[in-house]
Amino acid sequence: MADTQADSLAPEAEARWRLVETAWNLGVPSRVLEVKTDIEVGELFVTTDATRRVSIVGVRDALNGYQKGACFYCNQPIIIGRGESLDVDVDHFFPRRLDQAESFGGVNIDGVWNLVLACTECNRGPGGKFDLIPHIEYLERLNLRNNWLIDSHHPLRETLIAQTGATEQKRASFLQQCDQLAIDAIPSRWRPASSSVANSLL
Repeated sequence: MADTQADSLAPEAEARWRLVETAWNLGVPSRVLEVKTDIEVGELFVTTDATRRVSIVGVRDALNGYQKGACFYCNQPIIIGRGESLDVDVDHFFPRRLDQAESFGGVNIDGVWNLVLACTECNRGPGGKFDLIPHIEYLERLNLRNNWLIDSHHPLRETLIAQTGATEQKRASFLQQCDQLAIDAIPSRWRPASSSVANSLL
């Protein structure tokens, strides 16, 4: 596990730096940089006007710091290093299929707040999550992750605040509302067969 974390450190540090550097190049403070996600190509980007898009960094590299080279769900080691066969997916905590649910309208399902790194086994293997709603214990983990990124002054801090709320209470309430809407639309909870949730990622 330590080797996996060490291998992931350089790409994560570079991802953070590129977020800050992008803000400088655009002439805006990093705290007001509005970062968007392109899931299809697995990258974070910003738009400078209605037509110009600036690619920043891969989603995997930007999100890995909190997860320390481990799957968000089962806590098994994952590899995100460049040039290696990836055993990690960028997963929508609340599945993308909810984007089509009328009750879920207006929520940015592709927002950084809703993206986690998952091993391929948990995400799409036999007995995987696919379009199910994670067990409630993972909602608290998602809340902790988002708060950790905000409190650590990660360059995605302002994006997360804009997407989920300015206070811890508002962010928790936002996630609870999303969870209720999600379970109303897809009434089925999921957890991996081999889960070690007790081993906190923090």
